[in-house]
Amino acid sequence: MDPTLEDGLRALREATEQAKSIRIELDEGYRRAIAFAEARPENQSGADKTWVWRMDAAFRAEIRQARKR
Repeated sequence: MDPTLEDGLRALREATEQAKSIRIELDEGYRRAIAFAEARPENQSGADKTWVWRMDAAFRAEIRQARKR
């Protein structure tokens, strides 16, 4: 059976309803770790983040070269 647009939309509606019941609770240690990471100078607005683009390009180049064994 070929999926149709209506099949896709129905799946999205069902996933949306299911997602409403999911609750994620973060413990205090995890929240502290997030606050620590967000407070670091390199994570502040205006900080140089060009390393992200270099890392992304290197990652994508590595994946392009990957071969199945």
